Amino acid sequence: MLTRNTSPMANENRFLVIDDHEAVLAGTLPALQQRYPQARIATATSAKSAKQQLAERPHDFVVVDLHLPETRRATATVETGMKLLRRVMDSEQAPNIMVLSVNVKPLLRIKSDINGYEGGFVAIDKALPMKDMLDSIDLSMRGSTYLPPDIRSRPEFDPKWLSVLQLKYHEGLSDIAIARRLGISDRTVRNYWVRIQDTLEIYDDPDSDLRVQIQLVARRAGLID
Repeated sequence: MLTRNTSPMANENRFLVIDDHEAVLAGTLPALQQRYPQARIATATSAKSAKQQLAERPHDFVVVDLHLPETRRATATVETGMKLLRRVMDSEQAPNIMVLSVNVKPLLRIKSDINGYEGGFVAIDKALPMKDMLDSIDLSMRGSTYLPPDIRSRPEFDPKWLSVLQLKYHEGLSDIAIARRLGISDRTVRNYWVRIQDTLEIYDDPDSDLRVQIQLVARRAGLID
């Protein structure tokens, strides 16, 4: 693994800011340059251009939105942003990361990976003041991890449960088809639904469709799009 200087005041740090909103870049870049005057700051407005820059050279710090287009003219989606984030986290450089997004709840899907990440990792809502953003960057550059309270307080969600949610609500599969896809028994799928219900704190209500309630709560929690 490459050795990097995690000091917030280190010279010649390479930053990469990934966001497709020009207004956000216009506000973020000057603030970053003022706080880190010696840093080399590059930008990317799509997942494709970000991948190219990440492949060309290592970066000490990466700012990434979770809602990104794959290419400049494509539609921005959380799925694209999450895939890019996972790629950054899986890289050998393990750069310090800040997720800057209007909705950071999808990070629940990879909470266990974040807790085990070797670099600094912070997440912050775009609506918060610029000072909060800069303070969060300092935390990340020191190698610290910070997640908002509503994510910290949630228990980790088993990846197998996430697969069940995705197959049910994105692909519309039945429990039998889900079991076949995952190579498990129907009974195991039913057990997963019980655990999902308990983790999301959804209680049986005779007037409500349980699977619909799970879908609504899981979407609000950022577990599915």
